[in-house]
Amino acid sequence: MSLRNSKKAYGSVAKFFHWSIFILMLGMMAFGYLMGNIPDNYRGIAYNTHKLIGLLILSLMVLRAWWALINTKPQSAHVTFLGRFSERSVHLFLYAFIIAMPLAGWIGSSAAGRAPHLGEMILSLPIEKNKALVEQAFNVHANLALIIIFLVNLHILAVLYHFFIKKERTLRRMMPNG
Repeated sequence: MSLRNSKKAYGSVAKFFHWSIFILMLGMMAFGYLMGNIPDNYRGIAYNTHKLIGLLILSLMVLRAWWALINTKPQSAHVTFLGRFSERSVHLFLYAFIIAMPLAGWIGSSAAGRAPHLGEMILSLPIEKNKALVEQAFNVHANLALIIIFLVNLHILAVLYHFFIKKERTLRRMMPNG
C-alpha cells in the first residue's frame, strides 16, 4: 500500500489520519458527555486528559488538512455534480469544525486559567483570564460537538448509501486493509 493517495485509492497516511481522528473523536464525545459524572478526586486529571487529547486531535486534523491539500483525492466515476458538491461541503465543514472545536476548548481553558498541562509544561494560549470569554468559548465548544455529531452521522449514512445501494467501493477504499 502506498503512503500517498492515487486516483483510485487512499494511501496509508490518509487512512491513518481518518481512522485515528474518528476513533479519538468518538472517544472524546463519550468522555465529554460523561465528564460531569466523574468523582471530584479524579476530575482534574480527567479534564486535563480531555484537553490533551483535544490538542492531539487538533494537531492530527491540521496535519490531515495539509496532507489532503498536497495529495490527489480518489474519485468515483459515477458521482454527479450535486453528489461531489455535497461530499466536499460535508468534508470541508467536518475539517473546519473538528479544528475549531479543540481551539474553542483551548481558548476557554486558557481564559479560565486552567490550560492543559503535560507534567510541568503548561500549554496555555496568551489569553488573560476572562469569564465572558470562558463562557462563550465553551458554548461554541459544546455547540460544535452537536454539529460534528450531525455531520459524522450524515457522512456515515452517505458511505452506507454508496456501499449498499449504489454498490460502490468507497468504503472498501478507506478501510485500513482496502
